[in-house]
Amino acid sequence: MNVTRVTGINKIIRSKAFTLFALLIVLFVLFAIIAPFNNGARFITQRTIIGILQDIAVPAFLTIGAGCLMVSGAIDLSQARIGALSGMVVAVAIKNWQLPWFAAIAAALLISALIGLINAALVNELNFQPFIATMSMSSVVYAVMYLVATDKSGQLQGVINYKSPTVALIGNYEIGGVVPVSVVFLVVMFIIYGVVLSKTKFGKTLYLMGGNATAARLSGINSKKTSYFLFINCAALSGISGVLYSSRTQQGSLLALANDQFTGLTAAILGGISFGGGSGGMGGAFLGLVVIKTFNKGMTIVGANSYLTSVLSGSLLLAALSLDYVSQRRQRKRVGI
Repeated sequence: MNVTRVTGINKIIRSKAFTLFALLIVLFVLFAIIAPFNNGARFITQRTIIGILQDIAVPAFLTIGAGCLMVSGAIDLSQARIGALSGMVVAVAIKNWQLPWFAAIAAALLISALIGLINAALVNELNFQPFIATMSMSSVVYAVMYLVATDKSGQLQGVINYKSPTVALIGNYEIGGVVPVSVVFLVVMFIIYGVVLSKTKFGKTLYLMGGNATAARLSGINSKKTSYFLFINCAALSGISGVLYSSRTQQGSLLALANDQFTGLTAAILGGISFGGGSGGMGGAFLGLVVIKTFNKGMTIVGANSYLTSVLSGSLLLAALSLDYVSQRRQRKRVGI
């Protein structure tokens, strides 16, 4: 056999994507075996596959935004709250402000982007650590959600229901009655961002910023300008997640995206994007997200306790962080740092 071919096969087997794909297959086999013990339930069905794809749609945009930021060496912990606020704005704008659907969505995304701009300013102008800046912003956004959800009489509405057939189509329309259009959209977005990261000068800039900030600065890269774009992009994508959630449920909720607060980060890290920046890509992040949602769907079908699912999901994040830490240590030893 050709040596080059053997080397290529070994490289594929050792890749993060191959590991995640193998893990995905193991999960499918495992849940297919266990599911029948829960009142004869079945795991591998068309309904289950479509359900997993639908579950992926909302946090997919959190994953893309988190992935881009993490490649550059930054992080945003306010994503889920920004998404929840975005969905709440859509609901309030349509029901209470009587705005047309497109104006409501535009307002939600504009507010989301503005929050990203503030995050960027805190990091770049006031020299806050991204972790601290965005964690603080998460609390601020949550307080703003309370203000938005409070009606004229001063009554807090935890859930605001509204009706908009057009908005409902965004999150619920299925191509051929099978494939959700939101899934097609997220796949296209993953491909676009994946190509940008791996094939463009801008993508190389992000990897250099995350891998060696000093080298990036000395090479003439405007790290501050890039950082502003990334934080705004991350917040806007979070806003899209909120709009999608709201369109599916036809409501704005204070608890929206609460279960996906760290899903984007976990998927990105699990997919090979280093917490310290400078490595990974969108392909791995996508597979990481599929693994997480397949696990969650499987636990539901087999009738597992929801608290146990939360514990294991948290453990998955800890495991991903631990593996990333070990990988970074090995890399530093390899280069003699």
